[in-house]
Amino acid sequence: MARTREFKIDDVLNQAMEAFWKRGYAATSMADIYDATGLKPGSLYAAFKDKEELFRRCFETYASHFRATLPQDRSGLAAIEAWLALQAKLAADDPERKGCLIINTVTERDIHSAATRALASGRLQEIRDFFTRHLALAVAAGEVRKTLSVEVQADALLGAVVGIMALGRAGADKRLIENVAQAAFAPLPA
Repeated sequence: MARTREFKIDDVLNQAMEAFWKRGYAATSMADIYDATGLKPGSLYAAFKDKEELFRRCFETYASHFRATLPQDRSGLAAIEAWLALQAKLAADDPERKGCLIINTVTERDIHSAATRALASGRLQEIRDFFTRHLALAVAAGEVRKTLSVEVQADALLGAVVGIMALGRAGADKRLIENVAQAAFAPLPA
């Protein structure tokens, strides 16, 4: 007869996610995961096949938190400006300077499986899609010049967000991080 699981998967995913987020995938040992979750190896491996599967599930948990930061009450330039400012604030105000798990995963790409790399690439594409969608709305609303290349600008804004998160993880000062966000937005308004 199978034993009843005595823990909540969502709690374990959040606890393990924090460990991976702070240390990175490579530097997080299974002992670190046991300490973070309070689970014994048998319980953890009964719920997750291996470290890689656990990480992917944690990564998707993080992605759902990330999606919640995208503005729902604004569109066009207002959404872009608000989200850039929020990302700068999150990067600069995090006392642990964890950065962004998406960006951290991308920078550790060589140690991840193809499936995990695909997840990370998908989340980068989500960020780019957010910018593309709101830039197109801004063009249609006349908030930006009609000649603006939405594709090029979406790429530049994605690069700015990657830079903001990397600077946050590196411990850069708040002024620098905020300046990057402001400079990324400054050329947009018509």
